[in-house]
Amino acid sequence: MTPDDRSARLSFAQAIATEAGALTLRWFNSPELAAETKGDGSPVTAADRAAERLLRERIEAEYPDDAILGEEFDDRPGTSGWRWVLDPIDGTKSFVRGVPLYGTMVACEYKGQATVGVIRMPALDETVAAATGGPSLWKPSGSDDTRPLRAGPATAPDQALAVWTCPEYYHELGLDPVYHAIERSVAMVRGWSDCYAFVLLATGRADALVEAGLQTWDLAAAVPILHEAGLALTDWQGNPNPTGERVLACVPAIQPDLLAIIRAAGTPAGP
Repeated sequence: MTPDDRSARLSFAQAIATEAGALTLRWFNSPELAAETKGDGSPVTAADRAAERLLRERIEAEYPDDAILGEEFDDRPGTSGWRWVLDPIDGTKSFVRGVPLYGTMVACEYKGQATVGVIRMPALDETVAAATGGPSLWKPSGSDDTRPLRAGPATAPDQALAVWTCPEYYHELGLDPVYHAIERSVAMVRGWSDCYAFVLLATGRADALVEAGLQTWDLAAAVPILHEAGLALTDWQGNPNPTGERVLACVPAIQPDLLAIIRAAGTPAGP
């Protein structure tokens, strides 16, 4: 793998994420949009499936030897050492309700390491993207200009804005003590949901993200983005390369304090 490989794949990932995101807008806020319930209880729509089909078609045409893991369809094996990880609509519940805080997430891993990531917010016209050790960018909403990714300004938890999808996930997983401990320790918490929380974190508008119960496709695209923004990314025990079961991403200055707060809450670390 060379810097040129990463840069080429990042440009391609941006292009297909933008295209697939634009496709989802055909259904967004449509009175004809209907959601089905999958076996795991999560919703899926025709927009999810159409966007993932488009992403897969583009990848198979450009990189036929790469593997593909997507939320809506079966895995596609590959032989190149590269794997694409796709979440066509991260935040389907928001999408179904006409809330614009949903995104199209495209990641590319090399030998198991997330190397390229793009999060495209179609209804906001906003993008964050990065390749490990390579180019990264933030295209703010409504602008054709790009800015660098950056970490937030907090130097202590009581200065921090922490984000997570919703407290219900903590309750369902038996993790209420962690939720309340973080809530008491930071300046404010907000449920700006799903992948939009990663966007806020990587652009300096939030300082910490504490999540639980994420799937591979919920996290993979965010990994290189958060790293290139200069943020710390671990599980709740401080181990690098979190799987998604327990995720802490934050400004490095406040990471030790947040880990201590999580541990003191006395909740099991999880997988």
